[in-house]
Amino acid sequence: MTRTDLTTTAVQARRDLAAAATLRDTHLTPEGLRARQRADVDRIRTTVRAAIPAIPEAPDRGPVLDTLRPQTADDHAALSREREKVRALVYAGQDPSQGFEREPGMRLQDVIARADRTRLAAILDDLEVMPHLLVHDDRDRLLAAYEGLVWERLTQVDPAALAIAEQESAAAEPAAWAAVLTDLADTGDLTPESLALLHDADLDAYRLLVDGDRVHIDVPGSQSAIPSMLAGVDSATA
Repeated sequence: MTRTDLTTTAVQARRDLAAAATLRDTHLTPEGLRARQRADVDRIRTTVRAAIPAIPEAPDRGPVLDTLRPQTADDHAALSREREKVRALVYAGQDPSQGFEREPGMRLQDVIARADRTRLAAILDDLEVMPHLLVHDDRDRLLAAYEGLVWERLTQVDPAALAIAEQESAAAEPAAWAAVLTDLADTGDLTPESLALLHDADLDAYRLLVDGDRVHIDVPGSQSAIPSMLAGVDSATA
């Protein structure tokens, strides 16, 4: 299905859920109304789940990252020299007695942004024990952020990394739509988590979906009525 098809499916599902949740029919008993809503929800969920795209297998960065590891004595020597240069740049003017708690020289992200493949390998190898990271209160988050920057730069200087990045990008959109539609079928809502995935994978699709979803907001009471209806339907079938 195309981006337009997926967006239409999601928006139509939200519109139909809003209509079902706010349905009032004086000709139906309360039991009859609930049965009508159950049938509508089943139909909507079937349509949404049928549209969930298959998720391509995620490519593995491991083999590319493994090529950064030193293999020979010359490799080890080259990485050692690069580590020294990186630390000299990052900690320029730092008094060792202060424990290297800051980066008074170049910011590490700026060093990464200009690094060649060998320097990236050295940075990746040294990250865990870089002095200012060893003492940082938010060390794990910073490590993950720097590793992400190293990979981003690697895709610019290494064709093999670029190929993996292109495969990841191609897989990201169907994975995001799968999350959006799965959450929609399960909860009747477009969750922040799945919308964030779509935003990152395809900004245009995200904007189309969010703009289209405003339709259900025009149905008075639908925002609270949809989860209430689904809770009743799911409890009755549990």
